[in-house]
Amino acid sequence: MLFERDEDYREIRGYHELSGGHRPGYMAVGEKLRISDANLSRLDTTAANLAEMRHAILEEKVRAILSAISNEYPDDVFERLIREERFPETFTQISARETTVPDHAYSTGEIARTFANAGAEERIILCRGLAHANDRMYRITEGEYDDRWVRMISDLVREEDHIEDDTTPDLEARVPRPVGERVAYLRNTYTDTAFETFSTVLRSAASTYYSDFPGVCEALYYDRATACILPLENSSDGKLLRFYSLLTRYDLRIAYVTSVTAYDTDVTTRYALLRRSVAIPHPQETDALGMYLECRVMTDEETPLFRILAAADAYHLSLTRADSVPGPYEDDDRTAYDLILHAEEGADFASMLTYCYLLVPGFTLLGIYLDL
Repeated sequence: MLFERDEDYREIRGYHELSGGHRPGYMAVGEKLRISDANLSRLDTTAANLAEMRHAILEEKVRAILSAISNEYPDDVFERLIREERFPETFTQISARETTVPDHAYSTGEIARTFANAGAEERIILCRGLAHANDRMYRITEGEYDDRWVRMISDLVREEDHIEDDTTPDLEARVPRPVGERVAYLRNTYTDTAFETFSTVLRSAASTYYSDFPGVCEALYYDRATACILPLENSSDGKLLRFYSLLTRYDLRIAYVTSVTAYDTDVTTRYALLRRSVAIPHPQETDALGMYLECRVMTDEETPLFRILAAADAYHLSLTRADSVPGPYEDDDRTAYDLILHAEEGADFASMLTYCYLLVPGFTLLGIYLDL
């Protein structure tokens, strides 16, 4: 450290500035620092101009990508780019650029790292451009409630209907589903409390009880319920991998979470209300509640975790929790992580999802949900 205390810096600066520096050819430390800062400020101005030029060129690149896609309907872009099986590989290729560090460069390592960071930033900008290419088509008549965000994200994450497999039970008669929600869970004092909390945001919720957790999930999977409740973590054991494995097995998604504290042990458990597909919270629900995006990602040398988190930060999503989890295959040397990202002001879910769909291997969206 050059100066141990701010006072040391001020005393040295003040002495030399007042004395003019008595030694011939001596420049005060304060003056040296001011010159360095002035030079850096000039570089900042140059960098800002270059950044604007870079953004303009990247907008042209987005338009070039979109030129081969029909814009007749808002979700055309998502259908062709996000859910088209081969496009992520194509996007990885067209969004990568070869950069060459000049041979005469003084610090080739630093310049190479700067180029790598610039390339990663370009991909973040390209994904934002693709995610919002058709925003104008989501506008509605002035005076109506603006639910553009809900419809945009719904189009982006819309999944194919679940295909029933051979294990679907044969029912002699199809019982008419009652109006409102039917929530399955394994009953105890704490799940009852969670159900009461979830009922505040559900329509005419009724409960149905099962004797084990797989039965709870199967009730939802086979449409005997519209939602189910599972514990996901607690303050004693942390993340409950057993229940996350049930999410994966039955392909369920988190719609809401709430925390319940046991009065006798002070252990707090986080419960989730699950659905068969991603439920998009309406903006009216989010005014005083925290919104989260939870997902599973696979990382490797080309897509390290810090790049994914840098993209999240650029889209105003902050990391709340990251857990290393077992990968889907034993011989896979990639690392799997479960990420919980909190929506900050200006959070851009559409861009984050586009980035993950196109660039993050093994991406699985576990839910976009509210913490009640």
